[in-house]
Amino acid sequence: MKQITRRQFVAKSSMVATGLIGAGAIGFGVISPRSVFADDVKFIESSCESRGRKILVAYESYCGSTSKVAQGIADVFCKQGAKVDLKHIENVIDISSYDGVVIGSAVKSASWYPSAISFVKKNQNQLKQIPVIYFLTCLALYYDTEEANQTAKNYFNGVLNEVPEVKPREMQAFAGVLDYSKLNMMFKIVMKSKMKKKGIPEGDFRDFEKIQSWALKTAWPRLATS
Repeated sequence: MKQITRRQFVAKSSMVATGLIGAGAIGFGVISPRSVFADDVKFIESSCESRGRKILVAYESYCGSTSKVAQGIADVFCKQGAKVDLKHIENVIDISSYDGVVIGSAVKSASWYPSAISFVKKNQNQLKQIPVIYFLTCLALYYDTEEANQTAKNYFNGVLNEVPEVKPREMQAFAGVLDYSKLNMMFKIVMKSKMKKKGIPEGDFRDFEKIQSWALKTAWPRLATS
């Protein structure tokens, strides 16, 4: 397994925070952009060899929590006999050799992260020809309510509207992580205020049993057929 480390720099002034808040970049289900990270963030990449179907699991992550969700999904596919590449989305160069692709992202401004949408747009001609599945992680699903589930579902609208030609066979949202240690002091204060109003505490809300059950019972059958 390979881990990629990229140092994130502290935002230069409080004007950045003010501008992002005004633009709605921080809010319900939204984690702050990379420029406000306090620490290095590790993005997981791995591969498993097999003679089965070749699957790509590509993801965009802010603080690294979405990468572990992607890893959990990839592990299930490996156990089903697939040849799986797990990659941070910026390191995917060519998808032409894959029989299916799973694309996941954290949420920013009530949508997939822009680089994830750009990835779909860039590769849409090939993605239209193979099974594709979308997933996301968000804090909205801290609450297990119909309203929260609808909010999370709406976060897919950005990629669906921008690249309607690609029609995923399945879409799934998962609860994410709120970890203030990943943010610099300025944004930590902002996020604490926002999350307090929403009633969302700091914590890891990922349910890996649910994630892997979905990967096995729902995602894999949709990838296993052309």
